[in-house]
Amino acid sequence: MTKAELRRLVDELREFQSEQDYIEVKAAIGGAPKIYSSLSSLSNRPGGGIIIFGLDEEHDFRPVGVYDLDDLMKKVGEAAAQMEPAPRVELTSIKYENAIILAAEVPECPLQYKPCYWRSGGLINGSFIRVGDGDRKMSHFEIFMSLSSRQQATDDLQPVERATIDDLDDDFIDEYLAKLRKLRPSSRLFALPREQLLKKLNVVTEVQGQLKPTLAGLLMFGMFPQQFFPSLFIAFLRFPGVNPSQKGPRGERFLENR
Repeated sequence: MTKAELRRLVDELREFQSEQDYIEVKAAIGGAPKIYSSLSSLSNRPGGGIIIFGLDEEHDFRPVGVYDLDDLMKKVGEAAAQMEPAPRVELTSIKYENAIILAAEVPECPLQYKPCYWRSGGLINGSFIRVGDGDRKMSHFEIFMSLSSRQQATDDLQPVERATIDDLDDDFIDEYLAKLRKLRPSSRLFALPREQLLKKLNVVTEVQGQLKPTLAGLLMFGMFPQQFFPSLFIAFLRFPGVNPSQKGPRGERFLENR
């Protein structure tokens, strides 16, 4: 960010009297503020974001300056070093109406390393996301989804240890293979022996010399998957329109729920 860009950004903040989802404002006149949650949330935000020090959000974004520019820049660097992974923050400062303003640009964390979190808080308590103009702690589910996005999810390829290949319905499998042959008549897969073909299609996998259904294979072709996963279920809702907010003629939210 150039000094001119920072100056225009401060002008916009004062004009609109509001932070943005990619901008966090800190007064920093009385000392270095805590910025761990903002470093985390902005790093986890697409495109990253900016922390601006020296404006008083509580008083119309009035420029109040910072307590000590050199020390504040040092403290920002130290805070960034306590994140996992540590963002490479870029700093820009200007003098604005006789007040020193400092901007810290926080780059987006690469997908394969998300979520970025405060190391001392740990993954669960130190991971944040940006919601509106504030930081919110990530839920367990959001953290799980972020971790899953680091690479191709493979949960459905895990073997079901208590099941055997006899727990799969051969008729269902034959019907599936017939559809595949129709879609890909020239595929060399269908020249393979049946067991090898099912391994290639990830319906089964080999565990210590024995064929075991994968989670996906059991859910798709199992005769009674509930035997192994009694808490799993599929919920089906039929809505009156093309989105969940559209109601039916009698005000009903959905027409069928099974």
